[in-house]
Amino acid sequence: MRHRVVKWLSWSGMDAVGRLVMLTAGTAILSRLLGPRDFGVAALILAVVSAASVLVGAPFEEALAQRKVLRLAHLRAALSASWLASLACLLLSFPLGWVLGRAYHEPDFVWLLPAGMVTAFFYGYSDIVIGLLRRQRRFADLAKATLLGNAIGIAASIALALAGAGVWALVGQRLLIVVARAVFLQASAKVLILPSRSIGPLRDLARYGGVTLADRLIDNFTYLVFNYAVGGLYGLNVLGYVNMAMRLVEPLRSAIGATGHNLVFSVLSRLQDEPERLSARARVIVAHAALGIAPVFVGLAAVIPVLLPLVAGPGWDEAVIIGSCLALGSAICLPSRLIITALSARGRPEYSLTANMAALGVTVAVLVFAAGLGPIAVGLSRVAGDMAQAATAILAAPQLLGWSRRARFLALAPAWALAALMGFFVLRLAPVLPNFSRPTTLALLIGAGIAAYAVSLALFAREKLAGLTGLLALRARPVEG
Repeated sequence: MRHRVVKWLSWSGMDAVGRLVMLTAGTAILSRLLGPRDFGVAALILAVVSAASVLVGAPFEEALAQRKVLRLAHLRAALSASWLASLACLLLSFPLGWVLGRAYHEPDFVWLLPAGMVTAFFYGYSDIVIGLLRRQRRFADLAKATLLGNAIGIAASIALALAGAGVWALVGQRLLIVVARAVFLQASAKVLILPSRSIGPLRDLARYGGVTLADRLIDNFTYLVFNYAVGGLYGLNVLGYVNMAMRLVEPLRSAIGATGHNLVFSVLSRLQDEPERLSARARVIVAHAALGIAPVFVGLAAVIPVLLPLVAGPGWDEAVIIGSCLALGSAICLPSRLIITALSARGRPEYSLTANMAALGVTVAVLVFAAGLGPIAVGLSRVAGDMAQAATAILAAPQLLGWSRRARFLALAPAWALAALMGFFVLRLAPVLPNFSRPTTLALLIGAGIAAYAVSLALFAREKLAGLTGLLALRARPVEG
């Protein structure tokens, strides 16, 4: 079983690194072929598409993954409901595209939005298959499909941009990634899922799926509101800078966040009837995982002043501070979200909903009231929203996990403190380096950061990371026919 766990983690790491490398390389090419306004328009389109993708898939993935008994009828009913919702979203995208086109003086919205909305059908199907693969603990297959889908979609979008497709290349990238991923997921699944005329089995998923849907909708509504608020308050060019910064941070945030959630949820959900064991295991996993997650994003925040100009080229200076803020917010939020994962595994997904609602309120408040600060307010709003999520994770329902608020904070604090120490060292080092080329400077800063963090671990947390994979060795649960 340990070999299987190592395989999961290896593929998850390859997926995260591979996606980051491919998206960074793709962004480096696209940023030289397209302008900030193109990226801003694409951000508005894809924000709506992302919200729709949640509507058609979110109610099912988590609910299917956590069920003690799952039958094929549940999968087929979920697919039927998902495709009906996707059809409704596609039909609504035509008048909405016309409205957005008039509002932003971009006639292409009329066709860009429906073209992007086609992804909803493939998002819904993928989420259902992912729910099945998660409960079977086939994370390696999930990582392979995601990695291959990104490779195909990014390559195709670069070809479209070189052919002069403009903003269509950015929208097409998302569509092609999702379609390719769905094909690879189906190829790896052991069962062909077809729609059913009856959606009666959805009753078994209603409670958990309903809360999960609300949670994911709020999460994506935050992204939707964030993009449209930035576009309205700061303009499409600033939104383009945000989009560029997110292209450096979000692939890593998404990969690490999803991998951590899927693995931890898979482990802890099997202990729903043993709350003391679930609590004990959650404490160890969160403390260990935080030491691995926080330095990745603090380090990214520290090197973005070198990395972003290297990737995007000239004309993107405003994106640097935004990107650093996005990375710092991720370092604060992602480790603490594992506490929310533990609560969801206990059958209480409403705390994830609470965390996302807090993030939405704080993010919008900072965006509006700090608008006079200029583009830096955009980055600060995301940091504030991520801090709200961390606060919710630390403060929420200590009795459910038998884990006090103080103990939760102390489980996360060492990772934050050691990562901050490493980030401070890298920031102080950057100005005193000789005038090397940007790639050389970046390599030196990354190496120095890794060395500094390793020394910090050796001095202050030597035993913390030992044996984490052994915590994950539990058997998968089958699907019943």
